[in-house]
Amino acid sequence: MGKKFSNADLSKLTDDKALAIAAFGESVAAYRYIILSEKSHDPHLRDSFEAMAKHERSQRDQIQSLLQSLAPTAAFYLSQEDKLAVCVGPRLVDARDDARFDEAMKLIIASEKRSASFYARYSIFAQDVSVQRLFATLATEGISQVQSLRALLKTAGKQIPEPCPISQLRIA
Repeated sequence: MGKKFSNADLSKLTDDKALAIAAFGESVAAYRYIILSEKSHDPHLRDSFEAMAKHERSQRDQIQSLLQSLAPTAAFYLSQEDKLAVCVGPRLVDARDDARFDEAMKLIIASEKRSASFYARYSIFAQDVSVQRLFATLATEGISQVQSLRALLKTAGKQIPEPCPISQLRIA
């Protein structure tokens, strides 16, 4: 699992670039949930992952709408370091069997935590109040998403060991 973490100085990041990074993270999350819903044999898991994918797409659309209103001509190349700010591991997850499903869930949970951390840390530096509010909300929702994933997996009889317990995350 990709344990590398972005060392970017968020105080030097602009709101439009932070929004572009956030939109990337939400797009990857939606894509991963779609894959999990397609590979899941459990109807409850499938429906839950489909709902999560829909929610992630909604968040991405909200981010992109705000980016469009703040910087209509913005276009960014996201470096690997930028992507590491919100994602863990490869974009494509493999969930074709139980072992791979468990590994995919580790990546997804780690990415949700990383995204929530990015949102919380950047919200302090955001210049625009709407970006600050959105990122604070997304940070809180990211932590809730991790808790929902844990509950969903527990219901499905799966315990996914996590490298960083949620209790260690600090949200401003």
